[in-house]
Amino acid sequence: MAPLAPGSLIVIVGITGYIASHTGLQALKAGYRVRGTVRSMAKAEELRAAYKKEGVDVGPAKLTYVTLDDLMSELQYEAAFTGADGVIHPALPDLYGEDLVNKIIQSTLIPMRAAAKVGIKRFVLTGTLVAVLMPGVPTIPMDRLITDKDWNDEAMAKYRNATEEEKKSPYFFLYVYTAGKTMAEREAWKYMDNHSPPFELTVTIPGMNWGPTLLASAPTSLSWLAELLTGTDTPLSMPPLYIVDVRDDGKLHVLALSAPEAAGKRIWAAAEPIDWNAILAILRKHYPDQPIPEDIPTSSINPCPWRVDNSLSTKLLGGKWIGMEECIMDSAQSLGY
Repeated sequence: MAPLAPGSLIVIVGITGYIASHTGLQALKAGYRVRGTVRSMAKAEELRAAYKKEGVDVGPAKLTYVTLDDLMSELQYEAAFTGADGVIHPALPDLYGEDLVNKIIQSTLIPMRAAAKVGIKRFVLTGTLVAVLMPGVPTIPMDRLITDKDWNDEAMAKYRNATEEEKKSPYFFLYVYTAGKTMAEREAWKYMDNHSPPFELTVTIPGMNWGPTLLASAPTSLSWLAELLTGTDTPLSMPPLYIVDVRDDGKLHVLALSAPEAAGKRIWAAAEPIDWNAILAILRKHYPDQPIPEDIPTSSINPCPWRVDNSLSTKLLGGKWIGMEECIMDSAQSLGY
């Protein structure tokens, strides 16, 4: 199937989200016409103003919005997708309440069914690194690259075999989320095999996203950076993984629409492994007056010891990722530092 050419109309689900907002900006820069789904038109207009500051055409011929307030409504998706050629789907349902795993699965399959009905040609789904591995566990392979063929079977087993006591732990939410995203992605690939829809599927696998926020509200991942800048060391308790600048992540989502080699693939949105002490050193260098936490001991998991095969993503980006220092400084600046 031919890749989507500039000028094609694409739909970005939940366009005011952190990754989605940058995806929309990159899509406009690449020459696509963008239709963003939103829950709030007020926030949508805030995003339009942010895009205008970035120097892109945000007139009605280039950027439109449509309300989609129910991620489980196939009819709303059909209305949003009608007339478009491509879909980028980074959105998630509200992560609370009962039956969260099934909610995540259905919020993936329902838009795929709608896309098939209206004749979408390319569908880009945002996956997650934890569908491939669980950072910090000792069983991650160190003797080879982690590839798009790997899955987080260990976390799935912990989710399925959890005792009632384990389910009461606040940490069990991570296994619920991981199970939902892993099963949703596997069901998406199964849907492609069983139903042969008119579109090609690409799944992005993001690491930890930092980078400037386009809207006033900061995403959770940037709150970790804000904590480090104010002397809180809580983020350092997290096992280090891979970092990606959200601008590169957005660009990869858009490149997946046009790159023939991305069709039918899982592609890593992951630039380089994290060393928490290297991040702290960058912060001390640029913010000597801030109470940056002390270094943490080097260990078997810090710096991040495993490696992913991001060669395809690197190729799509022309061989260059935004570096960690630039990513961190632009993030801090967008937070007001």
